[in-house]
Amino acid sequence: MSLLIKRGPLQPFDGTITGDDPLHIHDDGALLLDDDQVIDSGSAWRIIEDNPDVQVIQTRSVMSPGLSDAHIHYPQSRIVGTYGGGLLEWLENVTFPEEERFADPAHAAEVAVEFFDTLEAVGTTDVTVFCTSHPASVDALFAEAEVRSLTVTAGLVMMDRNAPSALLTPAQDAYDQTKALIERWHGAADGRLRYAITPRFAPTSTPDLLEAAGTLWREHPTCAMQTHLSESVEEVAWVKRLFPAAPDYLAVYEAFDIVGPEAIFAHAIHLTDREVASLAAHKAVVAHCPTANRFLKSGRCDVARLLKAGVTVRLGSDIGAGTTFDIMEVAAEAEGVPRRRG
Repeated sequence: MSLLIKRGPLQPFDGTITGDDPLHIHDDGALLLDDDQVIDSGSAWRIIEDNPDVQVIQTRSVMSPGLSDAHIHYPQSRIVGTYGGGLLEWLENVTFPEEERFADPAHAAEVAVEFFDTLEAVGTTDVTVFCTSHPASVDALFAEAEVRSLTVTAGLVMMDRNAPSALLTPAQDAYDQTKALIERWHGAADGRLRYAITPRFAPTSTPDLLEAAGTLWREHPTCAMQTHLSESVEEVAWVKRLFPAAPDYLAVYEAFDIVGPEAIFAHAIHLTDREVASLAAHKAVVAHCPTANRFLKSGRCDVARLLKAGVTVRLGSDIGAGTTFDIMEVAAEAEGVPRRRG
């Protein structure tokens, strides 16, 4: 082992909301390094006390971990800030037409380069991504990720109703395509690449498609699971009409076994008490996307309520409804954190 302590200002925030100020900088922090790998971090006095024989070097640079973005759509990189109404209107008028372009592998590859260039520029090193319903979009993203140094979790968007026909895939075909992509990419690049089973959300999913997603997760339990939940009141009402037997929105997903540890549910603004308790019991994750929530006027996520219930909350940029790739800028607008210094 070749140990070294680097001492100086430390900003430990990595994208997970804890109730503490994510922008706070500890003036006297330290990293314990082993051949440039960080193996411990915290207050300088503790790190030095625990490792009294290790050389200490001083730095004036702020030390910070790579940032994590828990929810982002790479195919929406070029429509950031494009207004199209509330969530459902915005999907129809802006998002779906843009996603149709990703049937072209060359276009998908071009945007993937831009996408990762931008993430690297803002310090994001771990990202969870929605592609489109075209397998070529997934291949383009992961192929570009292979030559980068980021950790990337991503998947084919599965949807089979309530969207343009060019974006719809029958449930069995979505199952088959997803399975082939898992075999091709899950665990690639020495584990930096991870596949996420990705039903877009309940309104674009028939019961057959949700069943396919649940089956895939049972068959491939080391994959991630990601979808959207309760982003707008109109969406929640729509889900109730589509799945009238379900007591609430989350119960639709529960019925198909796609709620579980580390499953990521983006937005989660308009939740019942039962849904909050269930997310905590299942050890699921909420991706809080404050800039997107503001842009689409979707509502305010009560993050303090989620944290009190024991739900893990991570930040997502939600590009392109979100207005910035920079997770530190997203954190500045996040609910459930203390008021920050000016």
